[in-house]
Amino acid sequence: MPLWPAVKLMDMVIGIDVHAVAPIPGIPVHPYFGIIFLWYQPTFPSANVLINGMPACTVGAMGYSVHVPQGIPANPPNCPYWKRYLTNIPMALTLMGLTILANIAIAGIASLIPKPNGAESFLKDVTGIDTSSKAATWESIKGAFSAFTQWPTWVKLLMPPIPYCGSQGSTAVGSPNVTVNGGPLAFVAPLVATSCSDIPIVPNAMTLGFSNVMVGVSFAAIARGLAVNAAQGAVGAGVAAGVSRLQGGKGAG
Repeated sequence: MPLWPAVKLMDMVIGIDVHAVAPIPGIPVHPYFGIIFLWYQPTFPSANVLINGMPACTVGAMGYSVHVPQGIPANPPNCPYWKRYLTNIPMALTLMGLTILANIAIAGIASLIPKPNGAESFLKDVTGIDTSSKAATWESIKGAFSAFTQWPTWVKLLMPPIPYCGSQGSTAVGSPNVTVNGGPLAFVAPLVATSCSDIPIVPNAMTLGFSNVMVGVSFAAIARGLAVNAAQGAVGAGVAAGVSRLQGGKGAG
């Protein structure tokens, strides 16, 4: 089984953001690089698991930095910065709630279809809903909505949007066998991280760091993690697209 260095605080995410910009034709790309310093463990800001003297990082550990801009945004906002900020808060809340409901619906429909155990496990990883029993399903649903009672959720929602050309990067795929305070331990490898891109369902970045703590993760497990990440991104992108179409329809009326 291949061994990968574990990710720790102050390691980096390096990626390629894809953003539509004008007046440059085609699909320009923006190299991104930034250190990880936020949400490094589910117990953030405390840490009780260290790697080479630094807090270990799990999936979702992130940082804010800049990417190399090319041109200007194709659709620059036409409203003041703070008005756009206030508009983003209810929109983000709506998308969070609808995404949870979409995952519940997907898990519920899938539970009625006969399928192998591997597919059952994959759907559980994607939706976060365990349909093995009514009690497990109910606990999963409560756990999904419990995010609204946790302070990190509201901090992330209330953080102002980053002006262009700011960006963010985060770990997206972790070890299936090693967890830190309930979160999968992140590891250094290509395509296991994301940065701010217009293509949300494809991991577009890698983690970069050095440590003497190695994590064994098979290529099959990495492929599965990428598939789960892509499926979750597709659900979120589908919900966002549906909300945008509804808003467009209301505006036209």
